[in-house]
Amino acid sequence: MALTATGIGSGLDISNIVKVLVDAEKIPKEAIFNRTEQSIDAKVSAMGTLKSELAKFQDALEKLQSGDELNQRTVSTGDSSYLTAEASKSAQAGSYNIQVEQLAKQHKVAGINVADPALPVGDGSLQFSVNGSDFTVALDGTESLEDIAGKINNASDNVGVTATVITSDAGSRLVFTSDKSGLDNQITVTATDTSGTGLNDMFNGANLSTLQNADNAILHIDGQQVTSQSNEVKNAILGVSLNLTDADLSKTTTLKIEQDDAAVKENVKGFVESYNALMEAIDKVSSYDSEKKTAAALQGDSMIRSLESQLRGIVSERVSVDGNSSALYELGIETDRYGKMSINDTKLDSAIADNMASIEMVFSTAGTGLANRFDDIIKGYAKTGGLIDDRKNAYTADKQRLDDQRDAFKLKMEQLEARLFKQFNAMDLIVGQLNQQSAGIVSGLNSLPGVVQQQN
Repeated sequence: MALTATGIGSGLDISNIVKVLVDAEKIPKEAIFNRTEQSIDAKVSAMGTLKSELAKFQDALEKLQSGDELNQRTVSTGDSSYLTAEASKSAQAGSYNIQVEQLAKQHKVAGINVADPALPVGDGSLQFSVNGSDFTVALDGTESLEDIAGKINNASDNVGVTATVITSDAGSRLVFTSDKSGLDNQITVTATDTSGTGLNDMFNGANLSTLQNADNAILHIDGQQVTSQSNEVKNAILGVSLNLTDADLSKTTTLKIEQDDAAVKENVKGFVESYNALMEAIDKVSSYDSEKKTAAALQGDSMIRSLESQLRGIVSERVSVDGNSSALYELGIETDRYGKMSINDTKLDSAIADNMASIEMVFSTAGTGLANRFDDIIKGYAKTGGLIDDRKNAYTADKQRLDDQRDAFKLKMEQLEARLFKQFNAMDLIVGQLNQQSAGIVSGLNSLPGVVQQQN
């Protein structure tokens, strides 16, 4: 009869013996799996940290890549209600007195009023002409005022006319407005009837009313008259866009343009701080602590060494344009032997005030400017499908292989445990049978005649 519980025959704790034997093989291997997994997770985290710092550095570089962003201007118009202004880097510092005599206006014309805007007008066409260009809308005699407005506004060849229906105490009428202001953009409407006179009666001759005359904007800059088709006046002052908002020739607005030194310095400071943060992040994920004898997650990684080498190499480069050249240290941006940048405020303030062209050249020159060079390098690492993504994909593959190894090892340990239980249970059964046989022999001997049981 087979035993149904382990250890009954032999008296041994078979379950514990099997556990100890299995653990002796399993625990060291699982420790290796855990260390490997922790190493992979640490590398993934380090790559995430690196990519985040690269993105922050790119944000700082973006403000230096374009001369327009770096070489900024401050514009002041006081509390003027007559105009606002914007200035590009080409605008020269200065002060200008401006009077707005007249705002530019759009031409508006309208047909006659009708009592019921839903009734059809006529069969034929309406031709619109604006500034030498024209387009025609065909009508079949079934369209209401709203339908006609829709056909005009949706015409693919519309040259700049917006139609709308206005309903007043006098009735409803179609109003046509030029999309652009100025005398050059007046609207001409020609109505042609195929049958009847409905379109002519509404839009031709005296039936077409002028609601607003087209006008050019007129302003005076330091006493010099400027005429503009639009209320947005560009480059009347080089590099300056004026947006006219009201007109009164007796009122003067003083426009002041100055170089925005504070914004330039803030952008350069942001570059230095972001560069240092990036280099610190690189050092943190790739260094070795000799005291604790521990290596960072990416210590010895060739990709990290290459990135750091490229970044440090660019810092010391000179940028040349048309025979002129300059470098960061000449602008007051210094680098120590550890690769960390610092700003010499006196030198940087002097460069901003007296040599802004050199700052723009060093950072913003197309192709060779340092901001563009740094950005090109970082894109190779941080872009989608770049080197960092490739490395993360490799870590993902390593993690999958590790999971597969774990599963295979788990199955192996389950098979080992089952085999040991089978072997020990077989031994236990044999030992139990031997014990039973031994007990039977002793009992038989004790029952023989003349055998006296020894008393203890």
